[in-house]
Amino acid sequence: MINVNNYQGITDSEVLEKAINDRGTDGIVIIPPRDSEIDPERDYWLLDRAILIPANTTVVLQNCTIKLSDRCRDNFFRSANCGLGIADPQRIQNIHIRGEGLCTLQGADHPRATGDSSKILACPCPYEPEDLCRLASWVPKERRTPEKLDFLDAHDHSYGTDAGKEGESQYGDWRGIGILLANVEHFSIENVRIVESHGWGISLEACAYGSVQKINFEARMSKMIDGLRQNMENQDGVDLRNGCHHIIVSDITGRTGDDMVALTAIARDVVRPGGSLKSTHVMHSDWSRRERDIHDIIIRNVIGYSDLCWQVRLLSCNTRIWNVVVDGVIDTAPDDQCHGGGLVIGADDSDYGKNLPEGMKNISISNVIAHGNNAISINGYLKDSVISNVVNRNPKGGVIKVRREEWLSNVQMSNVLSYQGGDTPVLL
Repeated sequence: MINVNNYQGITDSEVLEKAINDRGTDGIVIIPPRDSEIDPERDYWLLDRAILIPANTTVVLQNCTIKLSDRCRDNFFRSANCGLGIADPQRIQNIHIRGEGLCTLQGADHPRATGDSSKILACPCPYEPEDLCRLASWVPKERRTPEKLDFLDAHDHSYGTDAGKEGESQYGDWRGIGILLANVEHFSIENVRIVESHGWGISLEACAYGSVQKINFEARMSKMIDGLRQNMENQDGVDLRNGCHHIIVSDITGRTGDDMVALTAIARDVVRPGGSLKSTHVMHSDWSRRERDIHDIIIRNVIGYSDLCWQVRLLSCNTRIWNVVVDGVIDTAPDDQCHGGGLVIGADDSDYGKNLPEGMKNISISNVIAHGNNAISINGYLKDSVISNVVNRNPKGGVIKVRREEWLSNVQMSNVLSYQGGDTPVLL
């Protein structure tokens, strides 16, 4: 068992790397609060680059805070088998990140980049409509009034101090993810608070036989920086990507800018090598050599809300998602704030890719209390599935919205409630 406070280095990143590289046969590395004797003004760890976690390693966070510096354009933690220049991440096993007490991962004061690979960096990147009209150069002059702004005016750019800098990518990418594991089997991430992440809080690619539990998020798609509320896109909570299976996601709380929990199996025709900075995926996208589907997943006890999107998203495009249980979703959004809703299932044919007739099946959804435009939106094919015990407490919202009835096959629904004015629930 290694304690990182027993190591020295020029930077905190160097100290943590030395400790992990020197781990013993048990593979356990303890990260307590930073030794106050080194710097009485700072008891938190400040990272300039990601902490890489090799196979057979357990990182134990003990009542500590780890923060990204303004120089850092990287993850908090990343499995050591993937990253820039690694074209084909090899499978590794036995990686664990466990918090004890209050353990916080916090974004930078001035992030170099935020958002996913579809978002253009801007600095400043105004969030409020009035500031967009005043400062956003990408909005045509004839539309610079709040009532004329469209969705993309507000959401196709994301804050980053790398904006306009020569030699730096002008889009977000996988480096903005908080904790990134790729091609890892037998893993766990537990009891961590992630505050103002630069992109998705946690992303798993082609991971299996593991769990993500007791994660608290604090993000709202924006942040006050230098006196201006700046837009910060794609602050999802937990994302499971192509190839993930046999995983439990449970006890997810707090607030996210984007989806709280998302299963997104998207397989586009573009083939990119692993480590490409043109993607939010760190793995390669040659689907002839890797699994594209997601299956055998349990999602339970999701208590919180998204500022813009959904608490749970199941999205398969040119792929399949099957054998998924979603049990226990409670929307804690304030009464005056309405977002997408509890769950969104599938997608109509879109830029994501083809919506397959067998794309979503054997899905069990139960015990949902929503406060959104719809408690559940079914936007794609759904087969051999059950939905039960669903309430939307938003009096102006719907309960279950089905994009196309003919896309449902052997789907049973029961105990679905809507509050349609007054205090009387309506059973649909």
